[in-house]
Amino acid sequence: MSPFRLLLAVTMPLYVLDQLTKWATLRWIPWGHEISIIPGCFNLVHVTNTGSAFGMLKGWFGFHLLFGVVMAIFIFFILFRSTTDRLTRWACALLLAGIFGNITDRLVHGHVIDFLDFYIGKNHWPAFNVADSAIVLSVGLFLWTSFRPPAKPSSHQKAQGAQASRL
Repeated sequence: MSPFRLLLAVTMPLYVLDQLTKWATLRWIPWGHEISIIPGCFNLVHVTNTGSAFGMLKGWFGFHLLFGVVMAIFIFFILFRSTTDRLTRWACALLLAGIFGNITDRLVHGHVIDFLDFYIGKNHWPAFNVADSAIVLSVGLFLWTSFRPPAKPSSHQKAQGAQASRL
């Protein structure tokens, strides 16, 4: 899939879903409250995060904003490189959705809105959102592509290489 199609088919729908779910959280869940969905396992909550992953670097608004913009530019570069493989392009599209979602929150609200709360007993995973999920999936894809063996060239690519070496 071309980079433009990935932006339209993956990045934009996930960005919209992220923003709609955060809007719904703001609209229907008072700050600090929770709604039990699966008792003992999953709640919808309304919490905010001024930091990065797991609340680290709280209050560094300018840093988070600048870092997000720089990373988005870098990821666009990777996405549009002709040598980028399919899974890496998908990882880029997912990562851009997450970056855009969290940058939008920081610009509009001054913090990121989190609402997904998974837990077992009293042990809670830090609350997160759709943008965070897209970022985690993208990191998983980047890791997968980093550790897999290089793809073997197709017969067409071998023929092109043979032609080039004769010239």
